[in-house]
Amino acid sequence: MSGSPSDSWVNTPESCLDWLHTLDVKVPADLDERACRQLLDPPGPGAYTPLEAVRRIVVHHSATDDGSAGLFRLLHRGVFGWADVGYHFVIGNGTWTTDGMVETGRPADAAGAHARGYNSDSVGVCLVGNFQDWEPSGPQLGSLRSLLKNLMEDKGLTSADVWLHRDLPGMKTVCPGRNFSRELLDKLLQD
Repeated sequence: MSGSPSDSWVNTPESCLDWLHTLDVKVPADLDERACRQLLDPPGPGAYTPLEAVRRIVVHHSATDDGSAGLFRLLHRGVFGWADVGYHFVIGNGTWTTDGMVETGRPADAAGAHARGYNSDSVGVCLVGNFQDWEPSGPQLGSLRSLLKNLMEDKGLTSADVWLHRDLPGMKTVCPGRNFSRELLDKLLQD
């Protein structure tokens, strides 16, 4: 799914607080660099609600130029006030991790915070990038295909159980962007 340890890396900006300020979000005034660094790490196990039987996998884009599981954890915890990063997996685009690197986010047995109304029974997968403006990279798509195939086998799901965020009933979002179509997803899931 990701490269070997010798060609995989995870980095963070010199200032995580400055990174937050590049996003279109209201950063709390009392959030300083020290607190940002602490929020990069997952919370303790008591922070989570258990995940029910998994019925679907939901594919997202970050709608950001860059990111990583740790940086999204900082955003989700420090700005949105969530218990942890919303996604179970984050697939890097070469900015703060290797292009196509699969990072774990929330624990596999914890409900996510990625698709309102569907978090209790779904696994959330986020590709770093804004696919309204560009397409996912080849390495990202290769890793996504491998990850989805593994999750489908592990959870007893089919391609019909893999959803784009915007296609879930009741969603009002363009996620994962105009350059990530259902046709692209179906092509990835073909044997």
